[in-house]
Amino acid sequence: MRLQKEKIIQRAIEVLDRDGLEGVTLRRLAKELDVQAGSIYYYIPDKETLLSEMANVILEERFVSFDFEHDGRDWAEWLDTLAHELRAAMLAHREGARVVAGAHPEIALMLIRLWDMSVRVLHNNGFSYGKAMTIALTVINFTFGSVIEEQASPLLGISDRVSSPEALLTFEQFPALSAVADAWQGYNDMHFDTSVRIIINGVRAELDPRSTNAE
Repeated sequence: MRLQKEKIIQRAIEVLDRDGLEGVTLRRLAKELDVQAGSIYYYIPDKETLLSEMANVILEERFVSFDFEHDGRDWAEWLDTLAHELRAAMLAHREGARVVAGAHPEIALMLIRLWDMSVRVLHNNGFSYGKAMTIALTVINFTFGSVIEEQASPLLGISDRVSSPEALLTFEQFPALSAVADAWQGYNDMHFDTSVRIIINGVRAELDPRSTNAE
């Protein structure tokens, strides 16, 4: 089999979804791809690089079609979009938040594009570059932390296990657990929506250059 970096990254994401982050190792990937470990190291020198490459692919799944040249957007609308799309990208994969949050920016270029877009949008709306970067990092770091906590929930882990094709248990056997899992996800959505709105309203009240409270 002719090995390509893209195949390695895609298989790593498959292993992530199946076995979790602890299961993603270069030696495991070599076994999965039925190649010598040295073939993996030729493309991916270490696990930090592997996770950063995986983060880039995870983000591209959600953001690749975004118009990063259109930086004349309303700042509040963009921050809301950024937070929710970033959350959706990470929730699409098991422990996706840990992978993306730990990515090296020089490799995970999509993350750099999101930071750059956010700073440009905020600056075009009158924020200084310093305030724009502070606001962008606040929203992105909050989203990272929120999704890491969400994906660490034991209930989410149960939901994943009983809904997988190889599960020994099913939600049909435990309807109350199914109802709780659905309600819990609804709570997470509501909590995240409210938190993002509070951050945006806080920016508007304290840092918006048009606000009377701004420095």
